[in-house]
Amino acid sequence: MPLRGWIKRLERDARGDLESFILEDGSRHYYDPQSGECFLHAMECMRAQHLGGEAFPEPPETLKAIARARDRRAALNQLYGGTFDVFPYEREALVERGELVPRSLVAGRELGEPLEDLSEH
Repeated sequence: MPLRGWIKRLERDARGDLESFILEDGSRHYYDPQSGECFLHAMECMRAQHLGGEAFPEPPETLKAIARARDRRAALNQLYGGTFDVFPYEREALVERGELVPRSLVAGRELGEPLEDLSEH
């Protein structure tokens, strides 16, 4: 087996169960679909929004990579294709312009608007 083929096989085996998508520059972004980093980021964004006005935390590398994906819609669907919508950014801004624009995760609320304290009711 030629050296190049052997190296490619080693690289593929080292990636294990990672998934990937192609970036605009032709390289690939690899991620672990079981890691939960994107879900945990969405929960941190929800917490920041609940506290009323806190900035969203820095997005994980996989979300930043979606903004640089060759096919952003496909990459977004690959990570967030389910029906439970906890994606904390405007989907169309990401797909059309590659921008991570925060959005409200609470129906009927504007981003930054504090939630009513119901603890006394």
